[in-house]
Amino acid sequence: MLKIKYLFIFLVGAPLAALSQGYPGKPIRLISPYPPGGSTDIVARLLAPKLGASMGQPVIVENRAGASGMIGSDVVAKAAPDGYTILFTTPGTHTAVKFTIRNVPYDPVADFTPITAAVTQSGLILVNNSVGIRNFREFLDYAKKNPGKLSFATAGLGTSFHVTGEILKRAAGIDMVHIPYKGGVPVAQAITSGEVPVALVSNTSGVSTVKTGKVTAIAVLGDKRLREIPEVPIISELIANVERPGDWLGFFGPAGLPAPILSRLHAEIVKAVNLPDVVVGLQAAGMEVFADSPEDFRRIVLRDIELYRKMVPLLGIQPE
Repeated sequence: MLKIKYLFIFLVGAPLAALSQGYPGKPIRLISPYPPGGSTDIVARLLAPKLGASMGQPVIVENRAGASGMIGSDVVAKAAPDGYTILFTTPGTHTAVKFTIRNVPYDPVADFTPITAAVTQSGLILVNNSVGIRNFREFLDYAKKNPGKLSFATAGLGTSFHVTGEILKRAAGIDMVHIPYKGGVPVAQAITSGEVPVALVSNTSGVSTVKTGKVTAIAVLGDKRLREIPEVPIISELIANVERPGDWLGFFGPAGLPAPILSRLHAEIVKAVNLPDVVVGLQAAGMEVFADSPEDFRRIVLRDIELYRKMVPLLGIQPE
């Protein structure tokens, strides 16, 4: 019986070991499910040549945008689990989507293998200078004296910034109207032009928006102040009970990705994001290296899904 057991282990393990030793034997597709120019695209194109050089095969970034990131994500969900098609995405395609979109073509948990949350970014609360608000206290005072007059823009219904804005409203006892846009770039344009008075945006686009001189950052939505604007306090310094879903950019493979392939991809991605020039590039884009383990990444995804499960009904968000 013991011999049969070891024979079984050998027969199962040998093909996986061979697969690992021969991987990669052809170019790897790195799917970015959003349009060119956004944070995922920037980081994907920063990392792709590093990964390609290290792995000995080209890593080709392929933008498959549309349907709130679901088109590109579905490509990976339905790909062969051989390590040649991987996804680089945001929480929008794997946490909020279960509760904000009807008929999602994939299961965000069952259809993917988490590899690593490679980087994280924080966010900013911005106010157009025409409103005359200079800091967070003035923002709260204005909102309380003018209920329903302020509107806040985010990159879409059910995004982490939308949820954060709704939580902020409840924690501060203020009333604002949410205006969803289709992506971070339109939000930056709207707050800069004064089309909206308030916006919750990623620091990636938010810092450059502040530099136009037309808007003021009144709070950082993150755990630490930003090096570019160190005078702006983090939200926990200003008000309690403002919880925010994770804001990672992470890699996934299709479900069933073999352990040797998963291990190789994880190791290569962690090595790439920690290269000195990559770290500098990430910091310039307002991001920090995270690079957790596949197990920890899975736990983060499950935690955020549960957070949305509890919050979305309370916030009145209906699937589109």
